[in-house]
Amino acid sequence: MASEAAFLFSVIIPTYNRGDKILATLQSVFAQEEEDFELIVVDDGSTEGTKQKLAAVKDRRLRYLFKENGERGAARNHGAQHAKGQYITFLDSDDIWYPNHLSTAKKFLQKGNCPIFFQQYEFTLEDGTKKPNFQPHQSILNEALIQHGNFFSCMGVFIEKSVFLDLLFHEDRHLAGSEDYDLWLRMAARYPIYFSNTITSTLVYHEDRSVLLMDKDRLIKRIELRLKYLLQDAVFWEKYGKYRSVVFFQAYSYLA
Repeated sequence: MASEAAFLFSVIIPTYNRGDKILATLQSVFAQEEEDFELIVVDDGSTEGTKQKLAAVKDRRLRYLFKENGERGAARNHGAQHAKGQYITFLDSDDIWYPNHLSTAKKFLQKGNCPIFFQQYEFTLEDGTKKPNFQPHQSILNEALIQHGNFFSCMGVFIEKSVFLDLLFHEDRHLAGSEDYDLWLRMAARYPIYFSNTITSTLVYHEDRSVLLMDKDRLIKRIELRLKYLLQDAVFWEKYGKYRSVVFFQAYSYLA
């Protein structure tokens, strides 16, 4: 661990008006087998009492930060800039980690130099049934991430803090929902992205998930922005220019 890091992991949860769901998410973090972490909740301008609900949580590992609403990319960046951990990892305020999430990641990271690492997750449907995520067969996922689209979830990604702060999420609020894939692709052009197929978390489907509430025009603008920003990244195209048609195909297939 780097000498300046006070923790192995900094867990960053952006939240906006999810006070009714975030407590279960926090409990899944506090229930981790691995205890070398801090938990930073970034309240992205909530208006329904999230601060008051979190004030009732008595755990020294929790830090609460409030900022003016700027969407999830800006909230995650804000949390990372206050982080004291060697590795940054993210969790949305309506998803759940299983107790072995951080301990499994720690064992993997102890194998050697690993600036970026992705750990597998599954889906929990509204009726409680489980659904598997896409199953890649590679141990390094850079090209799979381009060829198969965004099968990552923020809660499964671990990034060295210095690597993350060098790139960051784009903070354009109109990109929200695609800011993560944009970052993964930019990272893939610069670092190997390692993979463990052990399932340690779940993405919970519910009717209020932002991906289910997106209207057509906003979605079109979002996808166009993602392509615009990626086209500006000369490092990506120098390395992965052969995949140009695949990148555009994935974008417009998602839109369709």
